[in-house]
Amino acid sequence: MTAPNPSAREIVGGTRSASAIARSRKTRSASAIARSRKTRSASAIARSRKNRPPLQKATIHRAALLLLLLLPVLAAGQPQQQKAAKAVLIDAPIHVDGLLDEPAWEQAPVLSDFLQKDPREGESATEQTEIRILYTKKSILFGIRCFDSEPARILATELRRDNEFTNDDSMSVILDTLHDRRSAFLFRTNPLGTRYDALVTDEGHIVDVNWDEIWYAAAKVTDTGWTVEIEIPFKALRITNEKEQTWGIDFERIIRRKSEFAYWNNYRRGFDFKQVSYAGVLAGLHDLSSGLTLRIKPFAKTALTQTSTIPSMKDETHSVSDVGLEDLKYRVTSDFTADFTLNTDFAEADVDTQVLNLTRFPVFFPEKREFFIEGGSIFDFGPGGGAASEFKFFFSRQIGLSADRQVIPIRWGSKFTGKSRGWTIGLLDAQTERFGLTPRRNFAVARLKKDVFSRSYIGGIFTSRDAAGGSSDPYNRSVGVDANFIFFRHLNISPILGSTFTPGKNKDQGAGRGRAVWDSDLIGAEVERMVVQRAVNPEMGWLLRRDFTKSKARFEIRPRPENKSIRQLFFRANVDYYTNQAGQLESRNQDLTFESLFQSGDRLFIRYSHLFDLIRKAFDIQNRLSVLPGSYTWDSTQIRFTISPNRQLSGDLGLRHQRGFYGGSNTEVSWTPIWKASRNLSVAPAYQYNRVRLPNGEFDSHIMNSQVNYAFNDRWLTSTTAQYNNAARVAVVNFRLNYIYRPNDHFFLIYNEARTLAGAPNTQSRNRSIIAKVTHSWDF
Repeated sequence: MTAPNPSAREIVGGTRSASAIARSRKTRSASAIARSRKTRSASAIARSRKNRPPLQKATIHRAALLLLLLLPVLAAGQPQQQKAAKAVLIDAPIHVDGLLDEPAWEQAPVLSDFLQKDPREGESATEQTEIRILYTKKSILFGIRCFDSEPARILATELRRDNEFTNDDSMSVILDTLHDRRSAFLFRTNPLGTRYDALVTDEGHIVDVNWDEIWYAAAKVTDTGWTVEIEIPFKALRITNEKEQTWGIDFERIIRRKSEFAYWNNYRRGFDFKQVSYAGVLAGLHDLSSGLTLRIKPFAKTALTQTSTIPSMKDETHSVSDVGLEDLKYRVTSDFTADFTLNTDFAEADVDTQVLNLTRFPVFFPEKREFFIEGGSIFDFGPGGGAASEFKFFFSRQIGLSADRQVIPIRWGSKFTGKSRGWTIGLLDAQTERFGLTPRRNFAVARLKKDVFSRSYIGGIFTSRDAAGGSSDPYNRSVGVDANFIFFRHLNISPILGSTFTPGKNKDQGAGRGRAVWDSDLIGAEVERMVVQRAVNPEMGWLLRRDFTKSKARFEIRPRPENKSIRQLFFRANVDYYTNQAGQLESRNQDLTFESLFQSGDRLFIRYSHLFDLIRKAFDIQNRLSVLPGSYTWDSTQIRFTISPNRQLSGDLGLRHQRGFYGGSNTEVSWTPIWKASRNLSVAPAYQYNRVRLPNGEFDSHIMNSQVNYAFNDRWLTSTTAQYNNAARVAVVNFRLNYIYRPNDHFFLIYNEARTLAGAPNTQSRNRSIIAKVTHSWDF
């Protein structure tokens, strides 16, 4: 049966009525539809596809072209409102005493109107702040008044340079002197005039706190608040040769007792103070001169060491005196600097923290040596940071330190670093002496980055380790490329791809990662895919494990309830999934986390984890117990309470219980208090207890990493560290006196003692050393 033709009344102007359409659909039988489908031959379908215009392909090409054209717009994000400041040139110098009593300060316009980021975004700061900016031919000066309605409650406890001031009120200045909206110099001080400085790279992705330069600050607490004067010589900065300059600039004020964070320009949540693309603008700078061309900083050291066996205490004493070149710094151009060190010594470096390693993986100890830390952020390459790193193609601790952290003498080292026209360049070369069976070696690394769009970059790295002739391990190389793209302000996409090259290996040496992160104040999300092949061997880098593929997913929501007690809540779900190259599950971590930030500044952290680990080869925990091969699944519950740093007694108190841990259990209690007894004295008696129970045995671990800091003033500083690890049977004491007799020049007196308590009494040992070291610099 066929459908009748519609009548003229059913078609008006080529439009069928609803009733006609309904009758037509109703009368069209299923058999007619089947015959219609059947009669449509394969050849007809083929002809249809062949004759179809290439609209789909053209559409894809147009969409790809449109996306490519829009990339700069997407990467730039929405425009940010920028406040403007002006610096005023003066002839007479300012005496930096924190009083703001020179008439010249009245010539400068006043900057104020600070806005809160926390606790109430966009509202005016609860206390007034006024800033004035002057400059001479050699330096820039800031005069700041921090009004306070309760000056008796101003917090000021820290006299040590480069402390984070987590317990203090503070005032910070960030300067983007190249105005590239990526890199900056950060200067911070507290009501005592204590100084903190750092070099900011990639908008805070890397912060080099160990960058130290000569600048001046002084502060005074008054009956209306506190005032501060800051002078920063241009020779401490990197500036262009342009006659008239424009810098990026912003200010941060922290009122610690209120947990209030206020900013001059970049006050929006979801953006950090170090993201200088959201800073304001400083104008009015003319005819600046950086001044510094050459700095020579030699050192002299005398060391007395004693080694003895307990209980005989028969000392073997050695006395060594040495001189060397700590740093020769030559500013090649206004953009690039060369550094050279000879017969390098790191006696003043902090000792490593004692840890209990409950895993089959090595422990990541951070770099603490000044030559490698200063400017070392340029060479950063690899996913993650700190202890979270799973691989890095360059890690400077591989130079001059053995696998068991023994010092290998460094003959010399050199660096060439800088940035110009959007290109960042870093070159490093170092030569080590022979050490035991390890031959003399040369370490070289080259790093290159190019700024793209407004806040993104692409880059590459090359590392090379060469040994002296005749070595069975003559060389090791690595090469990699990376990028970091920022879209829509909060979306960060960072791919990494690289390979190592080792004698005798010609395949499976690649590593790579793709990662996308959305990080706003309300929402956090992350997806990641990482692959490290089985023969990857970055001898100048860091590798946690080989032969794995990692898949990661994280989602976090961070609401801010209207509550008098709670400032922000955090709900987080995370999955880390590791397989080997054959696709077999190696490890799995599943986390659910709840965190609460209170208006007081206290924090509560609760996490539940479900974990899986496949052990193919037995490993020992602290040489006490063995974990046997097998598949292990366990649960972990962790609770941590952090006391607000605005209290005299702050720090963390934590509890973790792992049920089924490698077939047994582990209970951990940790306490890391910080007691600010006065502006001169602080005590941090950290303690960790672990109760480990496994099928083949058990042990209790006690680890202490306690530190006492006493500052006579901001020039005479002492630090005492006492460590005890009963699992490793080690006790360590380190005392350091640091006299800063002039800016950036130091006298150190250091006492070290380490005792090994393992084994029979006649095999236990004690090592002592007393070291005196002085540095002195000349600037030209």
